[in-house]
Amino acid sequence: MERTQSRVTLAIIVLVIFHQVGAIGLHIDEVKELFTSLVPGNLILSGIILGLFHRSWSISFVILALVIFWAGYLVELVGVKTGIIFGPYQYDTALGFKVGGVPPLIGLNWLLLVYSTGIIARKALSNLWLRALMGAGLMVILDLLIEPMAVRFDFWTWTGGEIPLQNFVAWFITAAIMQIGFQYFQQDEEIENPIAYPFYLIQIAFFAVFLLVDKAF
Repeated sequence: MERTQSRVTLAIIVLVIFHQVGAIGLHIDEVKELFTSLVPGNLILSGIILGLFHRSWSISFVILALVIFWAGYLVELVGVKTGIIFGPYQYDTALGFKVGGVPPLIGLNWLLLVYSTGIIARKALSNLWLRALMGAGLMVILDLLIEPMAVRFDFWTWTGGEIPLQNFVAWFITAAIMQIGFQYFQQDEEIENPIAYPFYLIQIAFFAVFLLVDKAF
């Protein structure tokens, strides 16, 4: 038990260091390009750490994770191509190579957020529908912090330069649908991950610190 807790603590420390150092590094002109190129690696590292601490692996969970991953990618693909979901936007190069104008890693981002907020909601509420709404709400709160950074550093750009309200409404609806799937198909399984809650808080802290540093610079 003590050994497991030590591993959890170490994992949290690693995530904190990578995220907060990144928040500062992106604001230093001399290393900005380097830290931007490390963004995909940071996302993958987060996925690996969450995966290592996931309990109760099953075929149904793996299938669900793959569905959420590709659903996240496909909704972004339709969004970029049509502009009718989130509004008119396009991806730049910060999230790595693109297929059809969309980096596949965005699917991983959707998966990590649905997974971590879904577990938080499962611990807080017993009703499936309320869990889905809570998880979606937590994701939108994070997106409110993500958008200024994404626009500031050209992760993606909005036509006209303004972040449309449509984006947040669509984010909530899309997230809620994914959360319903996550909660429904895993309701009979005991999903545990001691990193899920810290991961979400680290994400909140990362983007909050990012905005504070942005104002300071």
